[in-house]
Order: sequence, then C-alpha cells, then structure tokens
Amino acid sequence: MPYLSREDVDIWWHEEGEGDAILLINGLSSPSDTWFRLTPHLRPHFRVLMFDNRGVGRTGVPEGPYSVAAMAADAAAVLEAADASSAHVLGLSMGGFIAQELTLNEPDRVRSLVLASTHVGIPHAAGADPAVAPRSWRRLPNCRPGSAWWY
Repeated sequence: MPYLSREDVDIWWHEEGEGDAILLINGLSSPSDTWFRLTPHLRPHFRVLMFDNRGVGRTGVPEGPYSVAAMAADAAAVLEAADASSAHVLGLSMGGFIAQELTLNEPDRVRSLVLASTHVGIPHAAGADPAVAPRSWRRLPNCRPGSAWWY
C-alpha cells in the first residue's frame, strides 16, 4: 500500500480502476474503507483515488488540531503522489469542507466537485426548511430547533 510523507504525517492512499481520476475525500474519523459500496461502481469508469485523512485509519496521527487547509493540502499531495494533474472530487461530510478548500486553493486540479452531506460552515449554513423539519423530528427524536442536528 502506498504512503506519502508530507511535513508531519505519513498519509496512506490507494488507487484502483482506470480512466479519469476521481478523488474520494472522507469525513470526520472515517477511513477510506467506508467507500466499499461505491468503489465497485466507480472502478470500471474511473481511476479511483482514496486516502485516510490525518489521524484516521492507516494515516499517521500528528499532533493536532488539524486545520481544513492542512487536510486540503494533504488531498493535493495525494493527487501529486498519484501523478494526477486533475481529478473529479467527491467530498463527504467533513470531506466536503476539505474538498471545497482544495477547490479554492487548487482550482486547476479539480475537474468537477460533488459535495455530499456537507455545508460551507456554520456561519453560512442554512437550517432545515420549516415545512420539512417536522418530518425529520419524527424520524430523529433528538432533532429539534436549536439542537446541533438542526443546523
């Protein structure tokens, strides 16, 4: 399994499949193994690049805290190590924050951007639509206006 060394951390990354590169960026505390349901569908069409974020899975655990900017630089380093000049980027949850930062810092490296279950940060986040929120309350009993799940 390939590792790359970047400043204070050894980052584990993996590639499979052929075609245009797609970089999968995971969320908080989730190793890249969580993509196991998606990668079989991507492999026939894409060169799938995945990595474990710093502090997670097979990647090292440098002293924190970890900034989104540092984690976006880690993602760019994976593209560099994979010799991918650009990639489609899919960011999930906190991986969406990282993907947005990567896009802002290295726009030429991002061919397209897919953001899943994420937002742009609490100061700019939009709450649930009032017409939809009550349905969520029935499904998630702890989801109430003002709770962390609401925003």
